[in-house]
Amino acid sequence: MRKQLRILMALCVGAACLVPVAHAEQAKRIVVYTEHYPPYNHENEKGEVIGLATDRVRQVLDAAGISYEIRVAPWSRAVLNATTRDNTLIYSITRTPGREADYDWLVPLADSNFYLYARSDDYRNFTTQALQAGEYSAACVSGDLSCDVLNGIGIPAKNITMISDSGTGDFRLVLAGRADVYVSNRTVNPELRQSEGFHPQATKPVYRVGGGIAFYLAAGKQVSPELRQHIREAYERLEEAGVYQRVRDEDLNN
Repeated sequence: MRKQLRILMALCVGAACLVPVAHAEQAKRIVVYTEHYPPYNHENEKGEVIGLATDRVRQVLDAAGISYEIRVAPWSRAVLNATTRDNTLIYSITRTPGREADYDWLVPLADSNFYLYARSDDYRNFTTQALQAGEYSAACVSGDLSCDVLNGIGIPAKNITMISDSGTGDFRLVLAGRADVYVSNRTVNPELRQSEGFHPQATKPVYRVGGGIAFYLAAGKQVSPELRQHIREAYERLEEAGVYQRVRDEDLNN
C-alpha cells in the first residue's frame, strides 16, 4: 500500500499532488531545446517532437507540473540558447569532463554507444596508435561532442577538419573521401543515414569510443536554482517510485 501511494504521488501532475513552485518565474513556460537525433529525439510527420529520450523528458517535466515547449533546432543554436537564456533546458546532451562545469545535469536519459565511422569500403586497421600517430584524418562539427571525442582519442589537431554546424557534414566529408573517420552513435547512425537518403551501411563502425558517456536533460547555470531543483526532485520521486527508467539497449532494438 505504501509503495502504491509513492507511485501515485510521483505520477500526479495536478496542483494537489505537486510540491508548490516557490517563485513566479518557475510558472513561466519552459523552452526545451533538442536536435534531430533519432530514435532519441526527432519530429514526426505532424511536426511533433517524439523519441525515446523525449518520452523520458516529458515524463519528468509532466510530473513536475511544469508548462513547457520542446523545440528542435540546430545544435549550435540549442547550446547557445540553453546556456544564455532563462527558463531553458537542453537534451539529449552528453555529459563530458569538458562540459561538466557548464551545466546542471538534471536527469540521466540514456547511455550512449559512440564509435568512429569510416566508409564501408575502407578496410584499414584503425588502432589507437595509428590514430594518435596521425595516420588518419577526421571530421567533426564545431561545438559538438564529436570534436571533444577526437581530441580525447589523441588525434593530432592538424588531422581534424572542424566544420560549422551543418547537420551531418562530417559524415559527408568521409563519404566524399575528404576525411577518414567521423564520430557517431551506433544506434543513431543508421537512422540518420537513412533519413538523409543514404544506405544505412554507407559507413561502418571501426573504433569503439570508451568513457561511459551518457545523455542527459540539463540546464545552464543561468537557470534559476529553484527551477533546477524542482525538476531534479520530480525525477527523484519517479525513480524512487520505480516508474522511471533511462533508455536501455532493448528499447533501441525494438
